Amino acid sequence: MFPEVSLRGIDCNGAVKRHCRVNPVMGSGIKAAKEFNLWRERERLIAGIYATITDPAGWMTFLRELVGLSQSRSARLLLLNAGADQVLSSFKLNIDDDYHRRYVQYYVNACPWRPELRRKEPGRLYSTYLHFSCRQPDYYRTEFFNEWAGPQNIHHGLCGTVYQDDERSVQLLIQRTRGQGHYSEAETEFINDFVPHLQQSLVLAGQVAAGRARDEAVALAAGRETLPFVLLNHELRVVYTTPGAEELLGGGWLTSRDGRLRLGDEQADQRLQKVLRSSLQAAASRLFDDDGGTVEIPSADGLGRQLLVRPIHPEVPVVVGEPPAHVAVYFYDPEGGLVIDPERLRRLYALSEAEIRVARALAVTPEPASVARRCHLSLHTVRSHIKSIFLKTGAGSQAALIKLLLAGPARRR
Repeated sequence: MFPEVSLRGIDCNGAVKRHCRVNPVMGSGIKAAKEFNLWRERERLIAGIYATITDPAGWMTFLRELVGLSQSRSARLLLLNAGADQVLSSFKLNIDDDYHRRYVQYYVNACPWRPELRRKEPGRLYSTYLHFSCRQPDYYRTEFFNEWAGPQNIHHGLCGTVYQDDERSVQLLIQRTRGQGHYSEAETEFINDFVPHLQQSLVLAGQVAAGRARDEAVALAAGRETLPFVLLNHELRVVYTTPGAEELLGGGWLTSRDGRLRLGDEQADQRLQKVLRSSLQAAASRLFDDDGGTVEIPSADGLGRQLLVRPIHPEVPVVVGEPPAHVAVYFYDPEGGLVIDPERLRRLYALSEAEIRVARALAVTPEPASVARRCHLSLHTVRSHIKSIFLKTGAGSQAALIKLLLAGPARRR
């Protein structure tokens, strides 16, 4: 005897088939074979959902199989902001690129079901024909249908919020043509059986992506500079510290309070927080031209300690969970082993003697006024030399110039 196989399927009349006894050898008739095939398709679809944990591209396979299993026209998985009124990214199947772009830019909020969907309980899908107050004749009179859905022969849908946190919502939308008909209660219930698996896979995928992003950010930060550093996440909290940086954090002049870096000097701390925020924004927006900066740390012992801040953005696709943007904060003592070779500056960038003095002083202190005191020059002359150094080195900003001096070929290692 073969064991009883529990199935959740839909028969030709639209009724849910909860249990049936299937014997692969002795099973009788086409009906049992169809139900067994439906069971296998369901199991394969669930397996595909969990494959997306490590491979976000698997969402396209999931959508394709879901459309086939539910006999639908198209499907989309939308990643939206917390208010669910702005599409951040998406996976789509059988939706024209131009129509999808128009949806993202405008029709996402012109959809007649969306205001009501925001009030519906998340964690399930709803039939647009059965579960919304906008009836089908009214739907056919909307701008959304006449300008967007109608030309694509989209008449019916299932939609719902399958995941939600403080920063984003994930919605699944499945569509049918007029000829394919609306989604019945039985069909809606059948597809809703997949939602818990979708939720769990999204949570796990977020955790996996966060770990991968942190590991790749550490590798990127370490590869850019050999200085000790700490790595901050999208909340500017410390998530990794090199052994050398651990010792510096215990020095009193720099502390980690609740995972956040703080300088003992109030003005220097304000400068640090500003540079950290701008660097995180650069990492999140992928605009690295005007990134980072340096912060000089006043100290009673006269040591010219500085922090070098850089944005880090690992190439890790994220559907939900922590954004991949990170910030690396490097520690260096310009007076303790950092040597900028004047001959290399002259040979590489054709700097004059005065410009070399100013460039080397900038590696010690980023403030032009401090450079002026060190070099016994006027502030006006120092600024003029800095502009000239920008032109000769190709640095677009003082932060970029200091990075060139610290990590470029003119530094002796």
